Amino acid sequence: MPFKIMLVDSDPANLRLLKSLFCEEYEVLSAASAGAALCVLAQHDVALLITEQRLPDMSGVELLKRTAAMRPHTVRIILTAFAETDALVEAINCGQVYRFVTKPWDGEDLQLTVARALQHYEMVKMRYEVGEANKRLAERLRATTRAVIRAISDTLEAKDHHVYGHARRVSGYSVAIGRRMRLSGGRLERLSLAALMHDVGKVATPDAILLKSAALTDEERATVRLHAVRGARLLAAVPEMEDVASAVRHHHEDFDGGGYPDGLDGERIPLASRIIRVADAYDAMTSPRPFRGALSHEEATEQLTKGAGTEFDPEVVAAFRELKALAKIRGSIARGDFGSQFLTVLKPVDLWKLDASELLRAVESEPALAASVLRAANTGHPDEETTASLAVACERLGAEALRDLIAQTSAGARVNYEAEVLRDHSLRCAMAARLLAEKTGALDPDCAYTAGLLHDLGDALLRSHFPEEAEKIIWLGHPFRIEKEVATFGVDHAQVGQWILDACGVPARLALAVQTHHDVTLINDPASLLLHVADAVASAHDSSEVASLDAFTPDRLELLGLRRADLARVHEHITEKVGERFDGVAA
Repeated sequence: MPFKIMLVDSDPANLRLLKSLFCEEYEVLSAASAGAALCVLAQHDVALLITEQRLPDMSGVELLKRTAAMRPHTVRIILTAFAETDALVEAINCGQVYRFVTKPWDGEDLQLTVARALQHYEMVKMRYEVGEANKRLAERLRATTRAVIRAISDTLEAKDHHVYGHARRVSGYSVAIGRRMRLSGGRLERLSLAALMHDVGKVATPDAILLKSAALTDEERATVRLHAVRGARLLAAVPEMEDVASAVRHHHEDFDGGGYPDGLDGERIPLASRIIRVADAYDAMTSPRPFRGALSHEEATEQLTKGAGTEFDPEVVAAFRELKALAKIRGSIARGDFGSQFLTVLKPVDLWKLDASELLRAVESEPALAASVLRAANTGHPDEETTASLAVACERLGAEALRDLIAQTSAGARVNYEAEVLRDHSLRCAMAARLLAEKTGALDPDCAYTAGLLHDLGDALLRSHFPEEAEKIIWLGHPFRIEKEVATFGVDHAQVGQWILDACGVPARLALAVQTHHDVTLINDPASLLLHVADAVASAHDSSEVASLDAFTPDRLELLGLRRADLARVHEHITEKVGERFDGVAA
């Protein structure tokens, strides 16, 4: 197939002469002005563009500058009869002009110049295509790496939910610290992976040790310590994961050289490992385990500060202490404030006359109120088994205590449209979760309703305390929103949601479902998957949209025993029920 070349000259005689030189060997396009040439170039990918300098609507150099963005691989030659060498030399130096030829031209010389220009075009095009092929190969390699990481994460999640949740948090803290230490994007990506995988070696740790509810013996601790080396060996087998493997190997090294496995100290320890060391220790201290309680944010930060220079890198600890948003989030949850400034609770009319069923209905319609009721019912009655059922919680508190709690929690009239949207979505998600639980048996229906109602409380809390920052983030889609939240607050809203449910005393499985319900590629737990599906159904505008959502892959639906038609019916039902509720309120 012949090369396609473009000729631009305002003199018809010159155009005829140029066409006669090239029409036998090449496919020739022509234009008498720059504007006409741009229109042609918008439709044709030409190998070579030859233009004169003096055109009626713009200079030839200006035309070539514009075409450089449109057709970056096109080779450009300019014809000139004038001594405008400065502009031409600048254009050549900027890569916008391959050659310039003076008028009147020599036909044989111009043909030879064109032949060489087209050889240059072939070389540039081939180099570009090789570069694009390399990019595709690199992306495939990254995709393969991510698939391996997902598979490992799935294995880790299946073995111990706590280890998986811990890894997500450590990854978030590590990235937030790395950003404050001004690490580059590439280093942050590797840090995130290393932090997510830092405990992957525990896959080989016996369950009897890993899941032990009591403190470990010296021999058992020695066995657990092997996980750093095992994890590094596993990751070193994955292409381009050498830095990640090294960070995993050394994430238990102490700054003074007293750690393991190699006793490295100071800057001999990879920076990623030093960051993970702090993030890992913080999360371990602030997370309750069967054999010990959790420290508050302030207590854990104090312990990190005490260990700076011995266990921890002082600079990393200082960067962690700058995560002010994390302290504010933790403090709010500890006080029992779950986003009340944004998601305000409206005091029911005739509160003191409502009977038990009417009180329950009020609680089931207000996410922030429901969380407060669960917290009061679970923490205020330590002798009774914790519950995630709002009906059980309300019964446990009794009507009088419930009315007092609603009165204390309620604020003035609601005027925040965005809060109403979030409340409406939470209510729809709760109804969808209950219906899906009834159909699948993946979760107790009352517990499913609670998970759906409270799943976005983390979002409400972030919007309460950081309205300006949150406003810039909420419009992003997943996973970009999650990444931006971690970068801004040190934690994402789903993790905040888990902390809220933990503070409410609900069973750990339900809190984990809230934490992981956005991670569709990592969801193996039916409760998490059910909440993910309920959230997507509640977000859909109509039933036909539900039936076509890409998120519902056959294998995921099969795991729950669902069909797309089931989801469409759930959507129709919740739309009808939400309308009935609002009609009842209006009446």
